This record gives sequence, C-alpha cells and structure tokens, in this order.
Amino acid sequence: MRIAVVGVGGLGGYIGGRLAQSGEDVTFLARGQRLEALRQNGLHVRSPDSEFRIQPVQATDNPTEVGPVDLILFCVKTYDVETAAEPLRPLIGPDTALLPVQNGIAHIEQLRNLLGSKVVLGGVAMISAHSPAPGVIERPGGPQRIEFGEIGGESTARCAAIAQAMVAAGIEAVISANIE
Repeated sequence: MRIAVVGVGGLGGYIGGRLAQSGEDVTFLARGQRLEALRQNGLHVRSPDSEFRIQPVQATDNPTEVGPVDLILFCVKTYDVETAAEPLRPLIGPDTALLPVQNGIAHIEQLRNLLGSKVVLGGVAMISAHSPAPGVIERPGGPQRIEFGEIGGESTARCAAIAQAMVAAGIEAVISANIE
C-alpha cells in the first residue's frame, strides 16, 4: 500500500512509522525543521513495547513528487486543515482514501468540500503519542486503536486494506459502519 502521512507530529509520526516498519511504502510530507530532521536522522520511535528507527525516510514537502497514493493519513492540527489540504490534490487517485486523525469533527466536512466527498473517511485514533523533537516520536503506553470508516457506512475494499495494513503494523483497527 502506498501511503502519504501529512503531519509528522506524535500521531502521524507514530502511525506512519509503524506502517513503514511493517513494510508499507510510506512517504512523510513535512516542512521546515521536521523535514530536515527526517532527511538527516530518519524517524526515531520509542514506546514501551518497541523502539525503532526508520532510516532512510521517504520525506518531502512536495506532493507532486509522490503522486497518487492509496491512503493519505491526515494528522495536522485542526486549525491547519485548509492550508495543509489544498496542496494534496496530486496525491489523489481514483481510489485514494484520506483518513483524518484529528481532534473534533468539523474538519471532515471541510476536507470533503476541499478534496471531494468520495476521498474522505471518518476516523478517530485512540493513541497517545507526542513529538519531543523533530523526527522523534514517543508513545508512553496505552491503547493503539484506530476506528474509521466510510462516511455513508458502506463496507469497502479500501477500508479493508487499510485495516489489514494497520493490524500488520501492530495497531488495532476497527472499521465502523457508523463513524459519524
């Protein structure tokens, strides 16, 4: 599965790092110090059950270098939704899913308006993680669970593929028929 992670803070770094470690084709979209840290030092993930480094890391600030992906893991702060979403169009192919992992729910409609309703899933992550420094992710413990699904509730092959990738990465994945 080709995956783009937008927002390489705690959640994006942790989930994306676990997916990359499990063999998925993950590209991190970052800017500034985070991008430089990823390029120079890779991604270092620490948690009670494992510690690992992904190096080299596929990282860029230019979505056109990546092209269409199967999954966009969207992990930016809610106040950055519009700014972060606008440049993502080159990542979107006919079956691309964008899985927002953020606080709140208003961003789902905002993303659907910006990128198309077919692309955007609903999702919530029950994972505690933070980034004490660019390129460094810490998960202190607790659950590793993502619940997500199509906004209309239908069962789709893309949700099944995302769940399979998450489970292979050690993250509990639950497909919800009523994510709203």
